[in-house]
Amino acid sequence: MKYIRKAIALVLIAVFIAAVAIGLSVIFAVRNVNVFTVDYATESDCDGTDEFAEAVASIKAGLSDFEGKTITSVRDDDIAAVVNASGYAEFVSAERIYPCTINVTVRERVEVFAVPADDGSYYTMLDGNCSAISTKQSNANNIDGSPNVVLSGVPAEDYTLVTSLCNTMAQKYLSVRAFAESISVTSDAMLGESLLIKLRCGVTMEIREYKERAEEKAERLFSAFDSMADYLKLGGTMYCMDTESGALRVVLPDGTVE
Repeated sequence: MKYIRKAIALVLIAVFIAAVAIGLSVIFAVRNVNVFTVDYATESDCDGTDEFAEAVASIKAGLSDFEGKTITSVRDDDIAAVVNASGYAEFVSAERIYPCTINVTVRERVEVFAVPADDGSYYTMLDGNCSAISTKQSNANNIDGSPNVVLSGVPAEDYTLVTSLCNTMAQKYLSVRAFAESISVTSDAMLGESLLIKLRCGVTMEIREYKERAEEKAERLFSAFDSMADYLKLGGTMYCMDTESGALRVVLPDGTVE
């Protein structure tokens, strides 16, 4: 009898624990997933462009799969994966309101760069971090319709460098797309590899042997650009290079050495 009583007690405990677990899973099951949007241009809670509105609709559909799951089992990484797969939205945060609500905030991703296909039939649009967003038939920005900065022949491993240089441009000149028309890489047997930044005003900045000290060279070019005569900004090439002494030399379009 003693063993029977122990067995019954163990069964009752197991049933109680199971009942509690089921009750908690029901109480803390996700019932509501709310998506809050931040438009890039206005920084307000709205739908933004058509592309962003479509992305948000896709996100809401994807996040609905989490409904019914225990709120603590839904990780930020899982939510971010759904958001980032939408193309024109990026994950900002996820707030859990216990017992059953998750509030997700997403921000619009904006095209900054356009990478042309080899045959020129389409462009791959990249955001400011050089991460792919979508493909388009024409190079027209999703916010204002003006051209994005064309990346031509730039290896993917140099996208981090491009991002850094463009962040500097954005700080100095407010808008990368308004300042730069294209960024490309060329190779020469004598001069080595150069990074060319063609500006919309006409002049081209050339960073020679850009694999070395590219950011320093860019800073020197930006400084020289700011101080040189306006007529020199209308065309030609200014470049920065290493000298034998290790110093950096900037040459303006008219041949003047800075």
